[in-house]
Amino acid sequence: MRTLILFILVILLLISKTTQASRWIEGNRLVIQGLDKITARINTFEVNVSQTYKFGVLDIFVERCIFSKPIFMPESLAYISIKDNTDRLSEVKFKGWMFASSPALNALENSVYDISILACKKVDKQSEKSSSVPPKDRMSTSN
Repeated sequence: MRTLILFILVILLLISKTTQASRWIEGNRLVIQGLDKITARINTFEVNVSQTYKFGVLDIFVERCIFSKPIFMPESLAYISIKDNTDRLSEVKFKGWMFASSPALNALENSVYDISILACKKVDKQSEKSSSVPPKDRMSTSN
């Protein structure tokens, strides 16, 4: 009887570990919002994981992004590094995790730019390539 109870507890523990481990989905595209404080313009752009995006004098490199499953509270996280190229020596100004729900929790400290993440998503690359119409031409319509 004792071994049966122990066996059931071990099974329940393994099941709970599996559900906790699979709480996050690995994304391949990050939606970022950048604010230029000088011109007061906000730009929203998408960056693929393992690619660099240039925003003003900043180089934003997305190393990883994950988001929660729909059954959990919505949250997106991204591990990014941001280089500042204002002078000849480009140095990393930020490297770490950013949270979509709490942008001020771990933010870039820069006098000109504010960067925050909006969402991480998983985009099917095959569906992007399968269309015969280029992305720019899909948006414009001729009358």
